[in-house]
Amino acid sequence: AAPIGPPALQRGAQAIQRKATVPKVPKGFPACDDPMAITADLPRNLGETIRYLVEVDGVSIGQVDFRAERNGVVEGEPGTEYRSLFRLDSLVASVIPVKGQAATLVPNSRAAPIRAMNRYTLRDDRFEENLSFSSGAAAVASKRRKNGKAKRVKRSFAAPVRDFISGFYMMRTLPREAKGCTIIYANQRAYTIWVEHTGTDSVKTPVGVKKADRYAIRYANERSKKPLSGTMWISQDQARLPYRMLLDGKH
Repeated sequence: AAPIGPPALQRGAQAIQRKATVPKVPKGFPACDDPMAITADLPRNLGETIRYLVEVDGVSIGQVDFRAERNGVVEGEPGTEYRSLFRLDSLVASVIPVKGQAATLVPNSRAAPIRAMNRYTLRDDRFEENLSFSSGAAAVASKRRKNGKAKRVKRSFAAPVRDFISGFYMMRTLPREAKGCTIIYANQRAYTIWVEHTGTDSVKTPVGVKKADRYAIRYANERSKKPLSGTMWISQDQARLPYRMLLDGKH
């Protein structure tokens, strides 16, 4: 079987020797000293595509797709490549030009990535980032370019961290009564995310009204001046599909 992922995702990671740290958070916001131990296998339904409509202040601006792209070999062992694509409606794009894509490679033997990338444009700026995670995913090396100018960062953490895409699929493995924190690393900064089950609701979906578990979310990155919050609804069936999310941040 051939290696999966574009060349930027296939290259081997360099050894990383850095002191493990707990990411910084805004004053009064709890740090993630003891992240949730998430070991359940990620959903690997090849070809599954999940499409979300994105609204800002009640106005539809575009959509985000998540897809289990293909199975293959990740550094000598079976793995799965996941991809995501974000695009705005043409009218909105003429005012706020932004588009992007991301991908991650996750070995079948663990619930955390070994390679990841994201590329996006925002107005006149173009960003590209390639991430390499250690075998335990507690250390990460990032090479990020902004308009062609590169910056390299290496970080170590006390527990496995994930990129945005594997973080999305990780949400689908959370136990129903989940309560705790996790770390997402991208854009050369760590995001501290707290999740807590707060009950159940009926949620309108394209295929009717469905019962869903409701979760409160609080999050901040290392450069945030204040934390943000939101609510997420996840299906109660075996698929554990995130139906809807509301966030109070401008991004």
